[in-house]
Amino acid sequence: MLVKKRVLLIGTEPERMIRLQRVLQSMRKLGIDVRVLEPVTKPRGRPRILKGMIRYLTITFQILLARADIYHFFNVPDNVGLPLTLKRGTLVYDVRAPWAAVLRETFGKSPLIFLAKFIERFMTRKADHVVCVNRMLAERAVTWGARSVRVIPNYPSEDFGPTRDRAETRKELGIDDSSVVLYLGKLSKVEGVDLLMEVIRSATRLTPKVKFLVVGAGPQESQFKRFVEREGLEGRVVMTGWIPHEEVANLIQAADLCLLPRPWDSCSPFIGPESIWKAGEYLSLGKPVLAPRMGGFATAPFPVIAVDPSEMAQAVAEFFRRPATGSVQPHPRWPESHRRLERLYRSLGAL
Repeated sequence: MLVKKRVLLIGTEPERMIRLQRVLQSMRKLGIDVRVLEPVTKPRGRPRILKGMIRYLTITFQILLARADIYHFFNVPDNVGLPLTLKRGTLVYDVRAPWAAVLRETFGKSPLIFLAKFIERFMTRKADHVVCVNRMLAERAVTWGARSVRVIPNYPSEDFGPTRDRAETRKELGIDDSSVVLYLGKLSKVEGVDLLMEVIRSATRLTPKVKFLVVGAGPQESQFKRFVEREGLEGRVVMTGWIPHEEVANLIQAADLCLLPRPWDSCSPFIGPESIWKAGEYLSLGKPVLAPRMGGFATAPFPVIAVDPSEMAQAVAEFFRRPATGSVQPHPRWPESHRRLERLYRSLGAL
């Protein structure tokens, strides 16, 4: 009788990592013997950097003590996965984002960025299989000398969709007679909140009836609220704060245009509809998506409308003057990612 190989999923915050949770659900459906490494509770107190160092060191020891046949590690921060290169067993390195580029946008130029890039390359070469969310990251892995590379996108769940009527949602939000642009996500520098404010400032002047529905919160939420008040845009911007994920589809359905205000940065070459969850959710409901002309968005078909970030406000106005049209192909859902995951784990002998 063959004994099933044991799989351990590893991430620093597994309960908050959508991709890890989707992979876990798929593996359980496939009957794979899988469990998740549960990191220790975050240490309390300050300073933040010291607290983070203590936590990552503790997780490192947990990884060293863990036992499995296959270790599936989800990146960011990638240094946590280094102990896996010393362990017996198969290492699957799941790359969701370019870690060094994310650090650069967060902390600016620093020797840490060079160290992070070295760790990324080292993990890529040492892993038995590199799994990437999109083609751009996969191509990078190949150039870095990965042994095996597979693309498993962040497609929306099969049951993602609205649960109530569009008109009902729009009436509740006070946007029933307006042209509505949706921004969904974290209000942070990395997510493009500065560009979002500039787009809102310009687009509301160019298009009298347009309203912006801003769903989410984050470190720059107070700054964003002050911007709305300073510009006198209380009647043009509707803010909901964080909402349960089961409500997201209803708000997407209520919008006419969905906005991804990403500025040019180190991550730009590696983003695309397959890697950003909300982009896939917009597209799965057939919504036009105004996105930056970068990475995978640059060549994505309609309903993606790709423009230079500096042209986004004008593009909003142009969309409501002459709405873009074209044939819309159904956007893939998670079952496609599930099938790709199944092929990988069948090749590893876990099925």
